[in-house]
Amino acid sequence: MSGTRYAEDRAAVRWPMVVLGALTPLACVVAFVIGVVFGTGALWSGAAVGLCFSLMFGTAFLYRNWPTGIRITGDELRAGAVRSPRAAMRKPTVTHQTWGLFTVPLTAVRGMTVETDRTAIRRIKQSPQYFTLSNRYGKSRDVGTCKLGVLTAPFMRAALVVELDAGWARFPSTRRASFFPNAIGRPFRTFLTPEESLTWIVPTRHPERLREAVTSWSEAR
Repeated sequence: MSGTRYAEDRAAVRWPMVVLGALTPLACVVAFVIGVVFGTGALWSGAAVGLCFSLMFGTAFLYRNWPTGIRITGDELRAGAVRSPRAAMRKPTVTHQTWGLFTVPLTAVRGMTVETDRTAIRRIKQSPQYFTLSNRYGKSRDVGTCKLGVLTAPFMRAALVVELDAGWARFPSTRRASFFPNAIGRPFRTFLTPEESLTWIVPTRHPERLREAVTSWSEAR
């Protein structure tokens, strides 16, 4: 059996991310133009500040999480940029690991669950065990690794949690990212290096449909 059991594109892109990442910058641009045309200094200066912040945070998160998707076939699980034919050849930095492709045969999957409990989701997003830059703008100085396969998103309400056997999954060739703490007495430059995780976490906007697919897979094992 090789047909698709479940397919979800843009799995991390919920409406708050679209508002902050696309609509808010557009509104700031409109307000800036109006302020300049009508000579309203407070309006265009406030719009300029708002545009900078929305681009730094909202648009950055939208770009980082835009490709995230899920594919479950009869013999394989795929996560990340599942729609892109070039994803398997990309070498993203850890900041943009969602632009790569993660694959694993279902025979190497020890378990799959769909998590919807808000407390559990919050714990996953905040836990150092699952540190990833797909839902954070930066890192603290004591963090040195980013978990590959953990694709949690800022406004995630539900997630597919996958436990893997070691040695079977295929991870994208991911490059480390540079950070500049800019603090006296600290290294001028630090790095965040990739670390393969045996727990994959992928957002979903359709937990009930995904749960049905996972249940079907579990019963067919």
